[in-house]
Amino acid sequence: MVDIKDNEVESAAEVARSIERATKALGADRVRWVHPDCGFWMLSRSVADRKMRAMVEGRNLFAGRR
Repeated sequence: MVDIKDNEVESAAEVARSIERATKALGADRVRWVHPDCGFWMLSRSVADRKMRAMVEGRNLFAGRR
C-alpha cells in the first residue's frame, strides 16, 4: 500500500508485498492496476514522484521484471 497521507516513501519491496497480499486476498484476475487510493495532491512534488517510482519498481519486482 502506498500511503498518500504520509511523506515516508515506501520501498519497492513493500509495494511488491502489498500487491502480493492483494492478489492472494482478491485473486490475481481481480488485481489489474497498481495505483494509490487517491491523488498525491497533499504531498510535495518530490515525495509524490518518489512514491510513484516506488509503485512502478514494486510492480516490476512483483511481476519478476527487474
